Amino acid sequence: MVYCPKCGTEVNEEMVFCPKCGAALKAEQATADAVSTQTRRRAEKAEKQEKQEKQEKREKSEKYEKREFGFIGPLIGGLILVFLGLISYLQVTGYLGREIVGASFLVMIGAIIIVVGLYAMVLASRRHPRT
Repeated sequence: MVYCPKCGTEVNEEMVFCPKCGAALKAEQATADAVSTQTRRRAEKAEKQEKQEKQEKREKSEKYEKREFGFIGPLIGGLILVFLGLISYLQVTGYLGREIVGASFLVMIGAIIIVVGLYAMVLASRRHPRT
């Protein structure tokens, strides 16, 4: 039988640590186990930090995109109101007949949508140029 060098407890030859005091019975095996545990912990910590950085990057990107196109809705709404007012004014003053008001409104809304779409396309091509 083998005895623990620290506390003298009887241990098996296969044991790496003393069950009573926890002292290393086989210094080489204990050192290798400690190094592998430490390496594994470092790898887990690095992986966790990498995941956290990716999450933060994704959140920043989402916030940026929300801010970047946040003005398009109010812009379209404002332009629609301006065109409605213009059409109403032209109708009241007699420059537009009742038959043309609806068609004029739809044409102006279509033009606004096309202009905003082209602006978004140009902005996207600047952000992600072709390589």
